Amino acid sequence: ADIDLEKERDFMPERGLFTKDASEILNDPKIDIVIELMGGIEPARSYVLSAFDKGKDVVTANKALLSSCWKEIMEKANSCKKRIRFEASVAGGIPLLSAISSGLGANKIEAVYGIINGTTNYILTRMEKTKESFSDALAEAQKKGYAEANPSFDIDGIDTAHKIAILASLCFGKTAAVSSIYTEGIRRITHFDISCAAELGYSIKLLGISRIEKDRLSIRVHPTMLKKEHLLSSVSDVYNAVYIKPDLTGPLLFFGRGAGRYPTASAIYADLLALARKEEFCLQQTEVVEPVDITEITSKYYIRFQAEDKPGVLSMIAGVLAENNVSIASCIQKERGKAVPIIMITHEAREGAISSALSKIDESQFIKEESLKIRIEEV
Repeated sequence: ADIDLEKERDFMPERGLFTKDASEILNDPKIDIVIELMGGIEPARSYVLSAFDKGKDVVTANKALLSSCWKEIMEKANSCKKRIRFEASVAGGIPLLSAISSGLGANKIEAVYGIINGTTNYILTRMEKTKESFSDALAEAQKKGYAEANPSFDIDGIDTAHKIAILASLCFGKTAAVSSIYTEGIRRITHFDISCAAELGYSIKLLGISRIEKDRLSIRVHPTMLKKEHLLSSVSDVYNAVYIKPDLTGPLLFFGRGAGRYPTASAIYADLLALARKEEFCLQQTEVVEPVDITEITSKYYIRFQAEDKPGVLSMIAGVLAENNVSIASCIQKERGKAVPIIMITHEAREGAISSALSKIDESQFIKEESLKIRIEEV
């Protein structure tokens, strides 16, 4: 079913197999499996629930639907004794979700870290390799079709938040409403930050991160500095990678194309075959919980200040950080002039303490723009 019946396609079914009316598919008793590829929440949600009611299994690639309506959809599938598969919803053609739900069934998963948005990874890679600005790298991504005309869903981290919510459901049996997941995009990352990170032995990636901390779910999306030698650091361009820490197998890395028509089609077809073969998708009962507040996490931080080049500025910054129990590991000032970038790396500190310190520092007349902080993950 498609609103546009005249659109040219690589494969054109024989006449009579296309319809503009989705209810014709939902009401057809000969159809056992409904594949939903609309995107968005409505009317996709209503169609999926209707498919279960009418005795049909479902394959979907709809990350927004799953992350927003997970509990309702899973409960409906169970009450109707029907099955749902959704491999294409996270990491495109990488057979990730079936590996987590079935292949790692004996394991307790401790943490998951994902580069799960190809658009942002392409932009950061291009900024690193060509020394382009963020806006120029974004324009190139749009030119190549990797980014939409309105790219906010990708570059502001929303797409990654939907996917990490689904991964948390599978890995931990706990997830969070997308609206409660701390989500920060890459708009403020500059080539200067990327080059500074490289000199310090790090790369910058937009990560979806989730783990269990003292029986509570920690889940967040933000730019992250990773050691250059970590496997995730080498993932470039539009590729996706998900790094998982199960207790029995040890760390695992899943790598491949995270989007595109052919990788997506591969995942959808794999789900279709699995349903036809009566293979079970082992889903935990999932609880929707309030995640650990971002102010409670602890991390090392990269901080960039844009400050007047005057005596006393560094001591003022260091004093405010000290008042908030934030210890400085290193400090770099590369330039001289009226306003210069000052780079500091902190020892591990509470996010709330860092935020309080930066709020006070940014009020100073010597600070010329809002300070930037990037969390450093020791994965």
